[in-house]
Order: sequence, then structure tokens, then C-alpha cells
Amino acid sequence: MQKDAGIKIITFCLIGNIVLLALKGSVGLVFSSQVLTADAVNSAGDVMSSLVVLLGLRYALKPHDEDHHYGHGKMEALVSLFVGIFILVGIGFLVRSIIITVIESEIVQPSYIALIAAVVSVAVKVVMYKKTSTAGKSLNSIAIMTSAKDHKNDIIATSGAAVAISLALIGQHFGVSFLLMYAEPVMAGAIALFIVKTAIEIIIESSKMLLDAAPDKETVADLESIIAGVPGVEGLSWVKCRKMGRGLLVDAAIEVLGCIRVEEGHDIGDEVEFAIMLRYPEVTDVVIHINPNYCERCDGDKSEK
Repeated sequence: MQKDAGIKIITFCLIGNIVLLALKGSVGLVFSSQVLTADAVNSAGDVMSSLVVLLGLRYALKPHDEDHHYGHGKMEALVSLFVGIFILVGIGFLVRSIIITVIESEIVQPSYIALIAAVVSVAVKVVMYKKTSTAGKSLNSIAIMTSAKDHKNDIIATSGAAVAISLALIGQHFGVSFLLMYAEPVMAGAIALFIVKTAIEIIIESSKMLLDAAPDKETVADLESIIAGVPGVEGLSWVKCRKMGRGLLVDAAIEVLGCIRVEEGHDIGDEVEFAIMLRYPEVTDVVIHINPNYCERCDGDKSEK
């Protein structure tokens, strides 16, 4: 059910992005709003991103098979990487538009219609962000959380567009040519810097999963504590974990008394697995390696034999 919820929310976002692209693109072109037209280019990137995420999620949710023993979850990280790249490409178009506007020094008369379109777009994006962010956290999906970050960028970008159009309108009303000429490109430039930062964060985060990076140190330390607290565990050799799509894979090597039966050792391993999955429901697989730990009791058992 949760998996279906992920695809449902991204489909909703795809439809919303198409509507916003049509709204901002048409208003921006008809009323010659440079900042709104640039934001429409960003919306075009959002449509592509939503399509990539939707297709990626469908693939990532496929069960494991003989060629993919651990499933297809890493596709979520791959589509997140593509979204980050799409965002950077969209910023490239925005910067190009800004440079052309500044060089040509063309004064374009602002429009109240463009301002209304920007405000409506912000309201729609706020709804999309809240729904996507909630779904992403609930599903523990990097791809859906990446979409949420993209929506947050759009809220900031389009809000900046609304502010720029408002400043241009003020400049028009009071005859301030500086505001008319530079309000939109300056605001667009500031927004571009922020979005570049977020795009880089998305690329880094998705790359970590693709490279099997460990989760945060607090999670690893907590796993070590859980394992050490299981009765029968005499020592912990190592713990390794990595993200796989929406889940977490854990490998651990524990030490048990070397003189107990193999069956008892495996029972302790099962208890460790149960304790980990009880604390972390997102863990999809736990592999426990059993190592012998010889002590005085084991030496005594050997001498008795």
C-alpha cells in the first residue's frame, strides 16, 4: 500500500507541474515577464524530473530476481541524481536569460497578471511540497524526498519571482527605472545561487547511496548498542550497513561462546536480527556472522571432555 502511495503522489506532482508550466509559460510570454518565463523553464525541468522519478519508482519497486539479488531499490538514488542534474541544467538556462537581460538593458513593463500567476503558482507548490514531504518521510524514499526538495526550491524561486514583479511594479508606479530594469534579473540571480546549493546537496546524497555509504554515525552507534545488548552476545567484531532504496541492509559479526552448540549460536543470531528489525522497521535484511569467543568456561568444558 505504501509503495502505491509513492507512485500516487509523484503522479499528482507530475500533473501539477504540467499545469504550472502551462500557466507560467503562457503568462510569461504574453506579458513579457522575464522572471516568470525563466521560472517556466524551471517548471519544464520539474515535469521532466517528475517523469523520471515516476518511472524510476516503478522500476525500484520491482522485487528481487535472479539478476538483482538485493532488488532494484538503488534506482531511487539514480533518479534522484538525475533530478539534481536536471535542476542544474535548468539553472543554466536561467543564468543565460539573466545575462541576456542585463546586457541588452531592455526595460519590460511588469504586469499584475504575471504577479497573480506567480502567487497562484506558489500556493500550488506549497500544497505539493507538503504532500510530497509527508509521503517521502513516511515511505523513507530518497526519490520522493528529492522531489520534495525540488518543490521547496520552486516555492522560493517563484516567491522570488513574485517579489521581483512587485518591485518592478513599484518602479513603474514611481518612475524608478532601476527597479524596472534590474529587479527581476537580480532576484533571479539570487534564487539561482540558492537552488544550485540544493541541487548539489541532492547529487551528493544520491551519490552516497549509489556508493553504498553508511548511514549517519548515530544510527551505526545505536545498532552497535542494540547488538551488544542481546543476551549471549559476548562481543561485536564489526557492523556494516547501507541504504538500498527505501530500506536499510545490515551486516554484523558477533562473538558467542565457542563452546556452545551451533544451534545455540544461530538462535542468538536470530535474536540479534529480531532486535534490530524491531527498532528499525525500515531494515529489510540482516546478515549475522557468528564468530567463536573462547573463555575460561570454554577451556573448562574442553578439559572435562
